[in-house]
Amino acid sequence: MCTVLIIDDEQTILTLLHLALTEFGYNVETATDGREGIKKFDRKFIDIVITDICMPGIGGKDVARHIRNSSRRTTPVVAISGTPWLLKDADFDKVLAKPFPLKDLYDIIEHFSNKPYKMTENRLMRFEPTLYSQTPTEYSSTIGPQDLRGFPGP
Repeated sequence: MCTVLIIDDEQTILTLLHLALTEFGYNVETATDGREGIKKFDRKFIDIVITDICMPGIGGKDVARHIRNSSRRTTPVVAISGTPWLLKDADFDKVLAKPFPLKDLYDIIEHFSNKPYKMTENRLMRFEPTLYSQTPTEYSSTIGPQDLRGFPGP
């Protein structure tokens, strides 16, 4: 199973990403700053690191530099940033601009881990409700029950 380390000083982002990634079967470690993230990276086997860039103390660029100078230098490092233009020529494998769709993050993890997530219809509804703006009942009032043949039930 893929282990993902998420490093961000914003607790809301840590919680959201932790919940989303564990829901899809990933092992998730979190760190609230770069120093804690580096300690966890050094102590545990981490498949992928996702780090914010601007954090107090040790930032994401320093985390990436530490990883690139370690014995596990090929570990993929994904930056999440509200200022992605500052990351040109940095040590990141991929940069996601905040805000980003969770599906983009899942796709990146799948690409780097070769361990695909299972995106079922229920999970898509939970994480991206705009994809399913109407329920089968709402459809029946607009297109008629005969048109619902083959439509998956609730």
